[in-house]
Amino acid sequence: MDQCDKPKSLFADNSNSHSDFEVIPDNGQNTMNLSEKLQAAKEELELWQTKIDKLDKEKSDLICQKLDVDERRKQAFQEAAQLNKEQENLQKDFQKAEQFFKAKLSDKQAEGEKLKEQLLQLEDKLQSIRNNCVLLQSKFKVKAVMPEKNIKFIKLEELVPTDQEDEEFLKIKCCYQILPKVPLVLQNGQALITFEDEQVANTILKVPKHHVNLDSGKIDVKVQPVKLDSARKFEVGVDISRKTVKVCQISDSLPEEQMRDKLEISFSKPSLGGGEVENIDYDSSSGTALVTFVEKGVAQRVAEQKKYKIILTEATCCLVTVESMKDYFLQKFQTFNGICKRTVLLTDIKDVLEEEELQDKLEIHFQKPSNHGGEVETLRYVPKNQKLTVYFGEDMEVE
Repeated sequence: MDQCDKPKSLFADNSNSHSDFEVIPDNGQNTMNLSEKLQAAKEELELWQTKIDKLDKEKSDLICQKLDVDERRKQAFQEAAQLNKEQENLQKDFQKAEQFFKAKLSDKQAEGEKLKEQLLQLEDKLQSIRNNCVLLQSKFKVKAVMPEKNIKFIKLEELVPTDQEDEEFLKIKCCYQILPKVPLVLQNGQALITFEDEQVANTILKVPKHHVNLDSGKIDVKVQPVKLDSARKFEVGVDISRKTVKVCQISDSLPEEQMRDKLEISFSKPSLGGGEVENIDYDSSSGTALVTFVEKGVAQRVAEQKKYKIILTEATCCLVTVESMKDYFLQKFQTFNGICKRTVLLTDIKDVLEEEELQDKLEIHFQKPSNHGGEVETLRYVPKNQKLTVYFGEDMEVE
């Protein structure tokens, strides 16, 4: 074919235009570059595929985690709902318990107020009882002053030899009987009359009112028995030790052990009136001691001195007080109300005469047998605006 007959390109243009496709010459170097590029693209594809697989796995894990979170959230909602329900129940129980305890507290407060009122009443009652106790103590309190008497005790040696005496001879036993003296206060217009015969007093009491003749007329006199307050009768027993004396007013100038030794040495000296010491019970705080001798009778000899010399050093000594060791005890205590046997109380006596004259008229009246009277031992009248306290002894009868 001629060159002029060659086919022309459909896109042929003028000489200045160029083709849209460029034919790359096929040579060995370009082939090598394409293979490397394909290999690099393949490796990069594999890398991206690995990343995609990893992302898919992470996505799956996240989905699983989301499901777990949703499940836990659901459980949390359920637990929260349960807790809310329990809280509501607890709140209701708390309100019920609060109302119950408020009611109980109110009851206890009311009970406390009631107990306070009872306590006040009991305190008033206790105070009243205490006042009565004080009154009774003052009423029944016994104060007896024993007069000092010189008593000499004699023991018959021939009855029981000294070496054969047993424990009952270690003490001298005494007993004092305390007889009551009961007071009675006479008021104005009253009189006490005591008859020699108690039968006369009984007869007089059978006539409740007596008409006593006076020079200017008559007066009516009432009679009644003399009832006395509570009386007390008892015995006081005293045991006097024949072996022990009580020592008082001991000086504290020496330590306790040294003073104990000085006491033992001094009370052991026959030249001072002492004897062999069996035991010393010394109390330094009170300055007293109990000294017990071996032989009976030494204690009596020491107690008679009343003062005893204690030798402290060769140059100094001191005096102590000594007395018999005595044990007191109460026995046969009796409390009773009494009524006089021979004495009668006259009341409603009008003050129309002088004291002595009116007393004579009363005595004359109650001496006459015609007036149921008899021999009068004593009569004591209390005139106007005066009082008289009379004391009764054994002349009364227990009711």
